[in-house]
Amino acid sequence: MHDPERPDQYVPAGTGPGAPDSSGDDDTRARIVEKIEQVAAWYAERIRGERRRPGTDPGRVARLLAERALCVDALRDLPEMTREELERLEADYDARLSEITGA
Repeated sequence: MHDPERPDQYVPAGTGPGAPDSSGDDDTRARIVEKIEQVAAWYAERIRGERRRPGTDPGRVARLLAERALCVDALRDLPEMTREELERLEADYDARLSEITGA
């Protein structure tokens, strides 16, 4: 069953039986996927928490949902990104992780 609060798992193109060896970009994509999924999970947890609160703030839920949707969009677009785009995306998600984890 599809959980709307959890982004779809990303599977790099060209993986699986008979696929050629992974390139550096595939390793980079896999690393970025992990970071995006961590950020998406953080937003999903905040969404669940906000919805459970008495006096839920619909505006906050909408903002959290929009941020989480950006994660899903990033996962969808990942296979088509150039190396430069991947570098920018990874830097963005490194910053997001630092911000939400306080690290």
